[in-house]
Amino acid sequence: MGYVLRSDASYFSAARAIKLQKLLAEKIICEGRIDKLNTVVGLDLAYIGNIGIAVAALLTYPDLRLKEYAVVVGEVNIPYVPGLLAFREAPLMFKAYEKLGTDADLVIVDGHGITHPRKLGIASHIGLVLDKPSIGAAKKILTGRIVEKDGREYLVVDGMVGALVLRPKGSKKAIFLSIGHKISIAELERIAPTLFRDDHYLPEPTYIADKISKQVRSRVAVHNKRKSR
Repeated sequence: MGYVLRSDASYFSAARAIKLQKLLAEKIICEGRIDKLNTVVGLDLAYIGNIGIAVAALLTYPDLRLKEYAVVVGEVNIPYVPGLLAFREAPLMFKAYEKLGTDADLVIVDGHGITHPRKLGIASHIGLVLDKPSIGAAKKILTGRIVEKDGREYLVVDGMVGALVLRPKGSKKAIFLSIGHKISIAELERIAPTLFRDDHYLPEPTYIADKISKQVRSRVAVHNKRKSR
């Protein structure tokens, strides 16, 4: 876990975080094929005030059925700074992942991978720390431009294809599936269609993690309301 800065606000420095990102970006591997893919983990985090609710949802592959999940609730002290999401959210996500009883062959994170100003979004950061193939699943563009080639759309950053632009079910909403770590764009193209179900536009692993995080958030909100009476 040495690639994650301490998660207390008194120690956090945006300048230090940016410097670390630039160093770690050089370690990211944008190649690789996943020969064994039996389990996929989706990581997401919801908030209630300054409380973060991190969820790691482990699904079997290729049937995309939930096998187990882990939840970690904790205070988030690092301020939100665009491009530095990993330093705010990754510590709780790591704790949730570590609570799982089964290791994952692939990690999908709610956020960007290399389609990031310093080529090190939260999905790349987490993949590097876990030493796992990782993919980012983001709903908005952080940087780059969309280009079309052979009937497909891609997100290109500094001349490099970093993500697929998908609109499952013909949805107007786009999801940006980016290289995180230890995966190539060709492998991402091969795997991407198998990560979705028909009733929503998010990849199933992060969809389930998001759904669970919101359910837990509702329970935490009710609990806090009762305590305040």
